[in-house]
Amino acid sequence: MSGELKNINLWVEEEAEYLLDDEDIKAEEVDYIEEYIDFSDEQGLLPYESIVIEDVPHELNFEGTIWSNERPSSVNNSSSGGGRKIAQTRSGPLGLAKLAKTPSECLFLFLDPDVIATITEYTNEKIKEHQSNYTRDRDANPTDETEILAVLGILFIAGTIGTGRQNIKYLFDSKTGTGMEAVYLTMTVHRFHFVLRSLRFDDPVTADDELEADKLAPIRAVYERIVNNFHKYYRPTRHLALDEQKMFFKGVCDFRVNIPLSQNRSGFKFHLLVDCTIPYTCNMEIFTPNNHEPYNLSYAPEDVALRMTESVQGKNKIVTLGANFVTLEVVKKLHEKRTMTVGEVNKTCPSIPKAFKVAKRHEDSSTLVAYHESVKLMSHVSKRRGLCILMSSQDAGEEDEQTGQAEEESDNSVSPEPKLVTQYNQYKNVVKTIQQMCSMYDVSRSTSRWPLMIFFNLMNLSSINAWCIYRLNLPESNVNRRDFLVEMALEMIRPHARRRLESKTLPRTIKTRLGMFLGVAPEEYEHVPVPKNRRGSRGRCFLCGRSRNKSTRLSCDSCGKFTCNAHCTYLCHTCCFTAADETS
Repeated sequence: MSGELKNINLWVEEEAEYLLDDEDIKAEEVDYIEEYIDFSDEQGLLPYESIVIEDVPHELNFEGTIWSNERPSSVNNSSSGGGRKIAQTRSGPLGLAKLAKTPSECLFLFLDPDVIATITEYTNEKIKEHQSNYTRDRDANPTDETEILAVLGILFIAGTIGTGRQNIKYLFDSKTGTGMEAVYLTMTVHRFHFVLRSLRFDDPVTADDELEADKLAPIRAVYERIVNNFHKYYRPTRHLALDEQKMFFKGVCDFRVNIPLSQNRSGFKFHLLVDCTIPYTCNMEIFTPNNHEPYNLSYAPEDVALRMTESVQGKNKIVTLGANFVTLEVVKKLHEKRTMTVGEVNKTCPSIPKAFKVAKRHEDSSTLVAYHESVKLMSHVSKRRGLCILMSSQDAGEEDEQTGQAEEESDNSVSPEPKLVTQYNQYKNVVKTIQQMCSMYDVSRSTSRWPLMIFFNLMNLSSINAWCIYRLNLPESNVNRRDFLVEMALEMIRPHARRRLESKTLPRTIKTRLGMFLGVAPEEYEHVPVPKNRRGSRGRCFLCGRSRNKSTRLSCDSCGKFTCNAHCTYLCHTCCFTAADETS
């Protein structure tokens, strides 16, 4: 940063008033950087000094269009002013997120106790409706927060091994040895299916009436709570990306959309605002057209972009837009709200001059530029990906450190790309990366209930955000995402497994292995009774019933009970009561 800032407090008060609205921001959390930015009193762009632009050919005709090859007059007047110092707050965790040190604590920032309590309450309401269909009360016992967390933990474990869409019974297989011990020791497969079928996010009694007033009513309370936590616990960096996320679903839903060029032709569409430095989802919105008032929102590109970037408007952020959001109106309106944008324009756009759409008129690695008020249109031809047409309100004179380093390392024999093109290529696939991360360790199960599918996507995004918070709080850990998810899932299921260990009806084999899984000594969960004969005679083996002499009797190393020979001692030690009954 060039120059010296003499009075920080006065500068912040005059030129960075938006910082005073955030109560979490302190003086030591503000970074000052030199940039070339337009303010409300300075319209137009500053000169494009860092990129060599080819002279515009005379045959280019801008007549009948809104574009011009000359910069606005206000730009030349402000070119001698140099850079302006803009306050940028330090990005990172906020509030309670700074104190989260374990994987489960990071996840509970987003799937907080209120979310779990809401799910537990409405799930129990659903269980009460179906209790009359079961002959035994224990088959439809109510659930609690501990069991709900265990079910979610099993879903995360299933996602880490790529069995999200496969039959869950293979994870609970304890007879052939192909299942996961942490899963079938925590609960039975029948109980898991029962809780997952009963999982609800709204009151089932009033669900039909609420659905007539809001299409998203079955999950709106949980959905808005989790999205609000995305805002609450993280301050984004300067570069963000806005694009669409697709999620496949074949069930019945009023706001299901068609997804072209895919094997699964239908599903849900989400709008995501993602941090480009780390894969943190700052904001999300589900596409629900033709909803009822007051939830009937406009999904025009301009309205969606303004809604999604509302939390970062006025803070001089740079947003890389997806192809569906790049219009002249979007770029201009966001620029008026002190938010810079960059995105690739579709070649079929009628407002683009014809010369910008034809790559044959360009030389390799050449650039054409046109201007309209605060918007810049750039057409660049590169050997790698051909013609690229960008529309941006980002100042061309801005120095980007990462882009500058990339250009210095590039081959001198090849003409370097403009910094705007390099920056766009670097950040354009951030949302697609998020979608790939969700698909890699997907917790989704095959279901026809659309609220449950939306909750699965919220779980995937929450786990990614939790991993980002964990890496920021503990940068020395360097844990990969799969190990993080496994450790997080184990922390979620251990409380329920510890409670199951105290059950008196649990088979001894399961109890012994469960104690080893939890790292609990047998003395802590098993009270050894006074050795007695199971058949009522003190002079006989309690397993086979044969008489035993004091000279030949043996005792089990595990429970201390007396047996008649080594064979019965082995059976007692391995807790194989079925084999012992067959022997007797």
